[in-house]
Amino acid sequence: MGTGVSDEMVARVLASIAPCTLQPETWGARAIDWYPQKRPVWAWVTWPNRAATREPAWATGGNDRVVMLEVPCAGGHWAPVVWRNAVSVRRIENAA
Repeated sequence: MGTGVSDEMVARVLASIAPCTLQPETWGARAIDWYPQKRPVWAWVTWPNRAATREPAWATGGNDRVVMLEVPCAGGHWAPVVWRNAVSVRRIENAA
């Protein structure tokens, strides 16, 4: 007899686990510069239950060491903080 837990249910639970985030004591001495508008970026996001993935995200602030992100997910977004070198500019084409 099975447990009643489907592969789909397991996948949903695993996908709902929040990414890892850097703690404030690692952010450095410089204050966070909060951007007036979100900036589209690609970011390497680390997860506690799987390998790091490169995600389309939005940078909301940062300093010389870290970047504050919004990473879209089902039902909203995650807000991890990652190392600055884990982020690169993402180009968004304007719709005609």
